[in-house]
Amino acid sequence: MSRQLRGIRRPDRRGATPDSKVRPKSQMARRIDSSLVERTRQLMERSIEFVPQPFYGSIDAIELIHAKRPASLDQHPDMAKAENGRSFISALVAQPPFKIEEERYWFDLMNFLKYRAEQSRLSLDLKCLDACRVKKIDEDLDEALRIRNHIVKSNVRLVVALAKRFSREPGQLYDLISEGMSPLIRSVELFDVGSGNHFSTYATWAVRNEILRFLKRRKLSTVWFPNENSDSLEKIPDARTHAASEQLESREDVRVVHRLLESLSERERQVILARFGLDGQSRRPSLAAIGAQVGLCGERVRQLIASALSKLKSEFQSEEDLFIA
Repeated sequence: MSRQLRGIRRPDRRGATPDSKVRPKSQMARRIDSSLVERTRQLMERSIEFVPQPFYGSIDAIELIHAKRPASLDQHPDMAKAENGRSFISALVAQPPFKIEEERYWFDLMNFLKYRAEQSRLSLDLKCLDACRVKKIDEDLDEALRIRNHIVKSNVRLVVALAKRFSREPGQLYDLISEGMSPLIRSVELFDVGSGNHFSTYATWAVRNEILRFLKRRKLSTVWFPNENSDSLEKIPDARTHAASEQLESREDVRVVHRLLESLSERERQVILARFGLDGQSRRPSLAAIGAQVGLCGERVRQLIASALSKLKSEFQSEEDLFIA
């Protein structure tokens, strides 16, 4: 063999030279690793909420749940898409409510899947990545979410019924349905099926309270900002007009407003008083001007106002104040 050929390494049977075995990972492999690291980190940073039951820790828990699957569930599939021409509300209540045994099955299965995902999540380690474990966690969470949505769909009629009950103005029904959906979803996530109560009893309380809070917030908005048509704080009309002051006094809402202000922190109270003319000033200052008074930037003042308004609105707890004339 010539000297020129002695320095050349022959490829192995797969066509690669020995040096190729130590080459850096391909761009695709690095991207996959990066994705796995990020997803693992996301899972490790948050716990998975579930409502526990004593038998979830059993090795055959999933078999116990499936053994109690009602045969009636095989007779009606998930709600199909609304037919053309079907009204919005009719489409919402198209899925029939669960029977008690169906309800228990779905809640047990949903919470067990989240329980199992949480147990797997607790064993994750960024120093020892486990793609299979992460995939299984995501599969359990996806299935739990699908079941949650199925339960929600079966109980939308509850929200619609309550919205109809409290609707007082044209077009208000749809707003109330929208407001009632969040507490319904949250109720599904928090309901303890082992308590022996019906889910509808538990959810009705939460949905009803949220609808009442929404109506009271609307009432507060009407009292403070009678000409308000936008959610933007920058477009809130000046509350210092003589007509607005007379309206507040005639309805005795000045007393209510000042009582509510006591629930705020000192700084929140300062920015609210200045922003909406409750401090006796003749003109409404800008956010920047208020910030200069209290030693904050305009953006921080905006955040404080938003936080304070949220607190004030939530303080309207009494149902008797709902329909003050």
